[in-house]
Amino acid sequence: MKCPNCSGTLVFDIKNQNLKCRHCSQTFDVNEYKPSAAADELVFEDARFYTCKSCGAQLISGDDRAVDYCSYCGSEAILESNISGIKNPKYIIPFQITKRKCKEIYKKELKNKIYVPKEFKDPDFIDRFRPFYIPYWMYRISFNSEPFDVKGHKYYTRGGYDYNEEYDIQIAMSERGMEGLPYDASRNFDDSIAEKIAPFQRSGLRKYLPAYLAGMYADSPNVDPEVYREEVLDKATEIAARDLQSNVGSNIHLNLPRNRKLRKMLETSYDGSETIFLPVWFLTWKKNDRVAYAVVNGQTGKIHIDLPADIREFIVYTLIGAAALFVLLSLFVTVTSRFVLWFSALLAYLVGLRYRKELKEIRDRENHVFDKGYLLSDEKELPMSEKKRNRERQKSHLPFFRVSRIIFLSIGIIFVATVFLISGAMYDSLVTQKGAIAMTLMVLILEIFSFIRMLGIGIYLKKKRSLLIFLLGFLAIGYSFWVAVTEPVQDWWYYLGALVCLVASAIMCADMIARYNETSTRPLPSFYERKGGNDHAKEV
Repeated sequence: MKCPNCSGTLVFDIKNQNLKCRHCSQTFDVNEYKPSAAADELVFEDARFYTCKSCGAQLISGDDRAVDYCSYCGSEAILESNISGIKNPKYIIPFQITKRKCKEIYKKELKNKIYVPKEFKDPDFIDRFRPFYIPYWMYRISFNSEPFDVKGHKYYTRGGYDYNEEYDIQIAMSERGMEGLPYDASRNFDDSIAEKIAPFQRSGLRKYLPAYLAGMYADSPNVDPEVYREEVLDKATEIAARDLQSNVGSNIHLNLPRNRKLRKMLETSYDGSETIFLPVWFLTWKKNDRVAYAVVNGQTGKIHIDLPADIREFIVYTLIGAAALFVLLSLFVTVTSRFVLWFSALLAYLVGLRYRKELKEIRDRENHVFDKGYLLSDEKELPMSEKKRNRERQKSHLPFFRVSRIIFLSIGIIFVATVFLISGAMYDSLVTQKGAIAMTLMVLILEIFSFIRMLGIGIYLKKKRSLLIFLLGFLAIGYSFWVAVTEPVQDWWYYLGALVCLVASAIMCADMIARYNETSTRPLPSFYERKGGNDHAKEV
């Protein structure tokens, strides 16, 4: 894209939303640039097409500078070729966040983070943020616009009496249907990342012009729109139900059927899709055979960072915390061998809770529970079936499961408090034999429930070692209870039980950090044979 004045290179100026010449600094309105008469709508005018030799990612550059590295795998092996068969998007949301602002958002996000690898804060590394347009499918949905009758009811209280009024209501969907449901159209861009930086504001949508791509990069749309068809229809039906409810007001509740029955009643149908480009700032960190991404929504500034932990910093902070805890206990608590025993068991239980939560997230990522665009021929290699993944996705959005977690947590807190008060009616009982038996029993009961839940997670993990490590924590707590019940005379038995619990806690922490680094980073991607949107390539 050349400057009419000096033939220099034009780039899109995000701050001023116009074209600017790198050489003479002359500015031009984006509408002033017109594609050549020979331009084909199936290609990106004045753009170059690049394929990464390492991972197969296909990148489009609207700049005359060569793409020197791949944003997805960090490789410098890039092959340039002509663009063919890739249709221009219909709409685009131009970048609103400048590179300077993007770097400020990134630095602010990292400001209070601990265990961060030092490379993440290197100014030269941060300067590698690259402006990317990610393709999305924008779906068009239609409904039956004929009026239909539904039941409604209204509950209210007046004069000390409860009333329930029922209504026959006639409602209808708009003839315009619904347009603008966006879903990630890039197999290179993980759906789970796309969701973390969503939403984009429709108010920024513009008709696509080649000028918006000047100086930027773009990913090619390579996920079939049919991938999201069923999910789009369900989502559109859900939105339609909310719209119908809002039209009749908040006082009257419509008795609408749910899920597929409502979809059938509304005759929700798919009318096609258009490609749109959405702006994302992209940064890649690579170490050995792992990569991590930092992405910033180029319109709103919402950020997501794959943040691995620095093992050395973790050890330093852990030792500092352990020393502080030791000093605190020495100053305010009478430390006996019995106290050390049950306190170590409680610590092992708490570490196990965090470990289980981390393993659940690992299970979801290994099985691509929230990566709907993940379509592959070797899907049978995943431990979790698609049916089970769908249930997990549904559970994460259902209020019932969120409320049930709160209820179970509340019951657990009440149980702990009750046992604590019973065993600690007198402070001295917490440091005596009775206190050790009561507290280790309480921890063991809680650990049994935790272990049962862990079994439901462990069967879907690719690496079963974590299940065995969690079992080690369970056995350590069981051993501490056995020590307390047998009431040995020698103190070293109690210290041995405490040591076993602490070793189990340390092993769980070490594996938690190792597994966390596996999931917060990603294997080098491979897109040559893939059919869907996922960047967690299968590990060899």
